[in-house]
Amino acid sequence: MKEVRDMKYSHSKLSTYEDCPLKFKLAYIDGIKVEEEGIEAFLGSRFHEAMEKLYSELRFRTMTLDEVKAFYESQWKKNFHDKVVVVRPERTPDDYFRLGLKFIEDYYRHYFPFNQNRVLGLEQFIEIELEGKRRYILQGYVDRIDLTPDGVIEIHDYKTGSGLPEQAQADADRQLALYQLGVKKKWPWAEKFRLVWHYVAFDLEISSTRTPENLEELKKQIVAAIERIEEARAAGDFPPHESLLCNWCSFWDYCPLKKHQAKLEELPANEYLTEEGVVLVNKYIEFLNQKKRAEEELEKLREAIIAYAERNGLIRVVGSDFHVTLSRQDRLKIPNAGDEKRVLLENLIREAGLWDRLSLLDRFALEKAIKLGQLDSRLLERLKELVTKETQIALYPGKNEGPSD
Repeated sequence: MKEVRDMKYSHSKLSTYEDCPLKFKLAYIDGIKVEEEGIEAFLGSRFHEAMEKLYSELRFRTMTLDEVKAFYESQWKKNFHDKVVVVRPERTPDDYFRLGLKFIEDYYRHYFPFNQNRVLGLEQFIEIELEGKRRYILQGYVDRIDLTPDGVIEIHDYKTGSGLPEQAQADADRQLALYQLGVKKKWPWAEKFRLVWHYVAFDLEISSTRTPENLEELKKQIVAAIERIEEARAAGDFPPHESLLCNWCSFWDYCPLKKHQAKLEELPANEYLTEEGVVLVNKYIEFLNQKKRAEEELEKLREAIIAYAERNGLIRVVGSDFHVTLSRQDRLKIPNAGDEKRVLLENLIREAGLWDRLSLLDRFALEKAIKLGQLDSRLLERLKELVTKETQIALYPGKNEGPSD
């Protein structure tokens, strides 16, 4: 294995690798910077900035709702750029801007006057050391850390997405649980924790807790995930993985699955159909469809020839230049995978000690074993209950012989 430089990990890096190994490589190993930014991520950043401003001001005063909205609007205008991408064709940036305003209004009215807890940290940097084959460092930033009146440390995270997870998903979420490990390292006196997600699109919060056993198991899972990435780094193995998330990916120009599509989207309409790859694929699909139609017609003709031969007692049907000879043969029909009889058949073969020879349930191997008398009579009788016979008819074309001279 070749040496690779140490990397500091984060929840987002681990998630990126799990979503698409190639994207992980492009972003975190090759360090490719992309200018494009999805509108959803842009909105999320602006909402987080507004919340940080709101809570940081609490030491001195409580901002009004109009002040928070004005700050959000100023950050939106200040940071907006022409590479912000709106994937949904029916939406505009203004739609998302107004959506963010609604999130702020709902949140403000829900939690005003924001004195439920004492704020211990905003955008707090945390670091966790994990031990595996090597020592790994995991880093992150916590949106907000609170101390409740009853002494519980709450780790808060704002979510601006359009999905609301089930409680079981929150209980299995690793991001805030990892942050709990980091907060515990930072403040060893902390004993009780609660993980809190604010799903602002729904004006709802979901909370969860972790036991010490949960956290120990999480450490093992994270170390295993990191070591899979380390092995991939050593091998240089980062295949692309296609999913719905590709619609929000900014690395299409570098992806072998997407870069041709990205290139085509930049072409003028009058050049699109003449591009070499488009021409080749269109021609390939055209012939593929012709082949499919031909195969369908061949199957109809095959059935018609068999029916004609059976009606007339023939095994050869003659055309003008060629003839077709019919060959009938009885074959074993083995139950399909998933069929209850298939399970019974496999168990029967195991019990007979023939699994090594017949584990793939090769029809020809099973037929040969029966014909050669390699199976005892009791096994043969039981097989007959599970394996049926079907008659297969093959057609063999041949050229007609001309009249003798």
